[in-house]
Amino acid sequence: MQQLTIFDYPAEQKHIFQVHDKVRLQLVDEAINFEIYNYRKYYCEHLIGKMGTVLEVKGNTVTVQINGVTIPCEACELEWIA
Repeated sequence: MQQLTIFDYPAEQKHIFQVHDKVRLQLVDEAINFEIYNYRKYYCEHLIGKMGTVLEVKGNTVTVQINGVTIPCEACELEWIA
């Protein structure tokens, strides 16, 4: 058995991201996902609103590099820039 993370829950994906896309990390609404909201607010606050580059896309989990930090994000947290 494999341990699940907060990024493993099934969610509807609004935008299909591709590698090398430019994205901005947004703070997801607390009503949509309480766990992601709290994690980003208290541990990744310095990355909220910053632009990054998509490195990998696996289902609904998008790996993004922002300011030299590589983090897994949920697609609903990202705003597509270019």
